[in-house]
Amino acid sequence: MFFIGIITNSKNEEYITNMLSKDFSSEQIIFINDKNVNNMKNIRFETIVIDSKLKHINDLKQIVSNAKNIILNTDIKIDLEVLENLNLMIITYGFNAKATFTLSSVSENTIIICLQRIIKNIKNDKKYEPQEFEVKFMKNIEINAIVLIYIILLIYDKIKILDA
Repeated sequence: MFFIGIITNSKNEEYITNMLSKDFSSEQIIFINDKNVNNMKNIRFETIVIDSKLKHINDLKQIVSNAKNIILNTDIKIDLEVLENLNLMIITYGFNAKATFTLSSVSENTIIICLQRIIKNIKNDKKYEPQEFEVKFMKNIEINAIVLIYIILLIYDKIKILDA
């Protein structure tokens, strides 16, 4: 069994859990925070999502060094030294124009996520072409949580989009 570690604020955890529960077991999704980060150092995560900062940067570095894939919110400021000299697939997202996934439009209950370059699916190396996706959401949900859910579902081949 593989594990996905998600570093986000506690406000997003319930929504992320609910959205991923039909595609992943509750044991596969592990939320990492400052209180439990020390206990996570020996878990081999297949994917780590970094959507917020951790105070314990050395623990984060150890967790990331054992992972295969990183999904990184470029809108948060973290010490990128954590990712140096690692053989990882890194997928970025956020409002940063150079991110792999950006937000090209945000309205009251719809966002348009733009995939800016070809990426590979984790499970079968299927390639996805640059394209845009319209995603509807509830008003009280953080946009970053929606984007990270969408990326996880995409790279684990849980939603269908155009192949390269």
